[in-house]
Amino acid sequence: MTVVTTLLMLGRKKTGVGNYSFRPTYDVTIGDIPGIKEADPRYVDLSFLAAHDANTGRAERGAPLEECASNVLVSAEPFIRNYLYRYVKTQADTIYDLLRFGCRFLHIKVTYYKGKWFTSHSVLTGELETHVLDALRFLSEREEDGEIVTLLFQPIFLGDKTLADLHDFLSEIRYNGKSIFDYVFYSPVAEFGKGDGVKVGSLRYGDITAKNGRTGVVLFQRRDQHYLPSWDARDTSYPFFFDMDENSVHVWHDRAHIKKLDREIDLLCDKILSSDRYRDVLRLNQTQPSSCFRTFGDALYSIYSRSLLKTAEKHNVRLIEKSDLDKMLQAMPVFQVDYVTSGYGDFNVRINRAIRSYNEKLVSSLILRS
Repeated sequence: MTVVTTLLMLGRKKTGVGNYSFRPTYDVTIGDIPGIKEADPRYVDLSFLAAHDANTGRAERGAPLEECASNVLVSAEPFIRNYLYRYVKTQADTIYDLLRFGCRFLHIKVTYYKGKWFTSHSVLTGELETHVLDALRFLSEREEDGEIVTLLFQPIFLGDKTLADLHDFLSEIRYNGKSIFDYVFYSPVAEFGKGDGVKVGSLRYGDITAKNGRTGVVLFQRRDQHYLPSWDARDTSYPFFFDMDENSVHVWHDRAHIKKLDREIDLLCDKILSSDRYRDVLRLNQTQPSSCFRTFGDALYSIYSRSLLKTAEKHNVRLIEKSDLDKMLQAMPVFQVDYVTSGYGDFNVRINRAIRSYNEKLVSSLILRS
């Protein structure tokens, strides 16, 4: 019976989440907080709602695998296609809608596939240009709102390309004549936190918003994968990307077992708050469960939890109902989840309100100190 049940679960097609209809909690999340220009908070102290694998809202069943997919996955894919889809899709909406519903930090995985730039999460999840245009559309609509949008690009496979080639491609994607670099107002960054460039710990609200209430973009990239080429064949023309691993604390827990995941998050919060070591870096809370088989409990959760969206639907509410949510935001102000736009338990509305309240208190405390 257990074998039959497992096979049925692996073959299940639907993610198991409902359709929610509600309005965005805020049109502007931080730009209209009274006194924010005068307080000029540090970027790393502000709280943002973040979307893990933000590009998966456009994921489709049966999409091609990444070129760097393992031989095991290539062989198994025809038999686990439905399961793969349910555990590839971590967001239910496009990047444009994630932004409309308060998300301000987007994690985007990038791959080079047969001569074109795509996004991916084991499978291709659409052309990179489509997702960047989603972000640019939102930025175009909010140019004067004083918002901050962070884009984290994580290359998975570059083939014979370099990160500089990726930057050049991003510069060519335009909406109303503007690329993402037209929304970057801070100076070139200090490579790996060294040199004379901007350091993430010293970056302030005014630096990002051109000191006059413009909506600005902060850029990060990851380059830790062993199959990526060494840093670059040539220097980039766009030195505005902070290296994620050198400028942040972000622990991938790789847990499907919810209680163990929550325990690890709590331990990390205590570690961060007990030291000044992390004061000047971005602090991102990776709250999302994963599909993993580290332990027997993780395996059971992975097989029987239906989908990552379904797991996140319930886990997100569990997180915001913790009595120490403010402590969690203080330790790691960037609150990253799967299924950002979930309406289950009014999650999206409640987390937007909690983050807004946190940022309002931060601004008020800075004004009182000045």
